[in-house]
Amino acid sequence: MFFNIWLRLTYFFSDFWEYLLLCTVSFLVFVFAFYKIYKSNYSERRKKILLAIVFAFFLIVIVFSMFEAYFRYRYDESDGLGFLQVSQKWNQRHVVYNGAFFRDRNFEDKKKPGVIRIGVLGDSLTFGAGIKNVNNRFSNILEKELKDSGYNVEVYNLGKPGYDIDGEIEVYNKEKYLNFDIVVWEYFINDIQPRNSTGSPIITKSSQRTKILEFISKKSFFLDYLYWRFSSVYDATIHDLEDADVDQYKNQKRLKVFEQQVSDFISSLKADNKKVVVVMFPSVALLGNNYPTFITDKMVKLYKKNDVPVINLYPYYKNKKPEELKASRFDTHPNEKVHKLAADLLYEQIVKQIKK
Repeated sequence: MFFNIWLRLTYFFSDFWEYLLLCTVSFLVFVFAFYKIYKSNYSERRKKILLAIVFAFFLIVIVFSMFEAYFRYRYDESDGLGFLQVSQKWNQRHVVYNGAFFRDRNFEDKKKPGVIRIGVLGDSLTFGAGIKNVNNRFSNILEKELKDSGYNVEVYNLGKPGYDIDGEIEVYNKEKYLNFDIVVWEYFINDIQPRNSTGSPIITKSSQRTKILEFISKKSFFLDYLYWRFSSVYDATIHDLEDADVDQYKNQKRLKVFEQQVSDFISSLKADNKKVVVVMFPSVALLGNNYPTFITDKMVKLYKKNDVPVINLYPYYKNKKPEELKASRFDTHPNEKVHKLAADLLYEQIVKQIKK
């Protein structure tokens, strides 16, 4: 216990020393100024004005430092794009990787007799971006519900943030030695993006700022938060990324390649005697009257054409506001409520697959 306290204090002083120094210097300046003003021959009125100014300066430094400490050590909201400094702290607190660099417990190579092993494949949604406790992630909830019902299962999460269809297939091929009986494939609208994603340049451009703003943001979590909170850049980036994804489905050449990739991967899974279930998450950021339902309809049709059970979450949330479903102010990944529904619907479908 003492050792942990010592580590925490050591980290705090090494991380916050500049602000502690600022507060100390400000206090000394305040005391010195107070003494000089008090001993001066100024009129009482002038002394009060000067003391008020000095005290206000000192108070500003203290309050600013308190806000800085709050955003460094207490603020606990995720950032879907990774632009904010606070996202570093969120990941440090809540993301733990196993030996295979997945956000899950360590995988056992050898499957025990009688165990039904389920692999959950996907991107940042499967990974659980914005979900603090992995037990509130749909793959973990699914495993618990199945075990509580008496099924001898292992559910392994293979989610990788930023991965599209190429990366997801590569992940599966690398981990298929784990001998899954069932593969749950999570679909999101940006899965169609090619290796050279059209979204990457958008993120790169939006994250760039002037040198002075970069310097200030690196020094202050508080000021960095204020910049992104009141700047229109963040929301504009989300909008541009969604537009880039939708445009890919209007590109017939890319769409044809994507559909073929989906069909080929499903065929390869079936050839290996794997049962496949697809769960489609809606884009929370796009919810509203202009939601691109043509994409959802197209993908549902594609999965059914490949004789794969598909769970489409969009109808359940089409009349909801994004604020009700996203992980945080700066994170449009689905929250725990969406993960819970996904798990419940998956449970029903997985049970059907087990009983076949």
